[in-house]
Amino acid sequence: MKRFITFGDIQQFRTIIKNVQSTARYQGQDENDEPIIDRNAIMPKVSVIASEKIHGTCGAVCFSNPDGFWVQSRKNIITPEKDNAGCAFFCENNKDIWITYIIKDLVTKYNINLNKYIISVYFEWAGGSIQGAKSACSGLDKRAVIFQHFKVSPIEPSEIETSKWYETRDDLIGWAAFTSRFIFNIMNFKVWEFEIDFEQPLLSQNKMIAIVSEEIEPNSPVGKAMGKDGNVGEGIVVTFMYKNTLQRFKVKREAHSKSKVKTLKPVNEEEEKIKIGFANYACSASRLEQAWQTVFGIDNETQEPDVKCTGDFIRAVIQDIIKEESDIMAEKGLEPKIIGKFVSKISRTWFMEQLDELAGL
Repeated sequence: MKRFITFGDIQQFRTIIKNVQSTARYQGQDENDEPIIDRNAIMPKVSVIASEKIHGTCGAVCFSNPDGFWVQSRKNIITPEKDNAGCAFFCENNKDIWITYIIKDLVTKYNINLNKYIISVYFEWAGGSIQGAKSACSGLDKRAVIFQHFKVSPIEPSEIETSKWYETRDDLIGWAAFTSRFIFNIMNFKVWEFEIDFEQPLLSQNKMIAIVSEEIEPNSPVGKAMGKDGNVGEGIVVTFMYKNTLQRFKVKREAHSKSKVKTLKPVNEEEEKIKIGFANYACSASRLEQAWQTVFGIDNETQEPDVKCTGDFIRAVIQDIIKEESDIMAEKGLEPKIIGKFVSKISRTWFMEQLDELAGL
């Protein structure tokens, strides 16, 4: 029976720092099955690869011998009849290419037993009218851009055997792609390789910011390579393996890190300034666009934009802030109910601007 295979979240850099440092300190279990933590453990230096983050919607093709071929969006199994921006229709029409030239090549490379495992090849579905703002693939036909890693999962879920990640690369043909059918691989475009020292991880932050602001944002390398010079880049995704675990995080461009709506007026009390500052930081353009897509389209094509959905939109924004920014909220002593009214005001203003734009006002 076909089942949905999750992609997982792309984390923030600060979360990855905590993950790696916790893993480095963990030394196993003692005789009482209690964790052994070495507080003085030396943090690792790891080599990482950064690739351009494409603005679109996540898709995947999956295959196993018992269940055959199927297509997924970020949250669901999709079909041409119940599609996500035409992704399933595209994949089904190129099913022979996906199976013969991508899936089977990776299966052979990594000796995957498709009677026991499911292979899931993830990609960004971009181009056309998928992205909400001008970005790397704006002005291009819809296309799939395969990610650096694919996933292999046991057909029968097991607590003993977990899923594994491998690179979408074959020794003979290189990075999996079939460009004549609009199937690309992000690793065939410009990438950046550097080292992160997790003893002093923040020293790497300026380098990543420079890549985004100087090389990605002004002129998307992926867009330029595909024939669209001057498209704005969104940011980078940084990936590496540490102790057999895939780690990945995103760094976005300035235009995706600040809200395009007017900020709230500051008040005299310092505590209020902290709340306002956090709300303006948290209500980034990319987060608001993501909430819009969650409510109305791309990942959840169930309803048309309508003022009646204002509450659903605000809740989606707040839920994402709590999910991704809870550590910063804790540091500032901010609980969800405290920042709720500030986030709601910014979100509502942005939401109404989008409705006016759609109505041509």
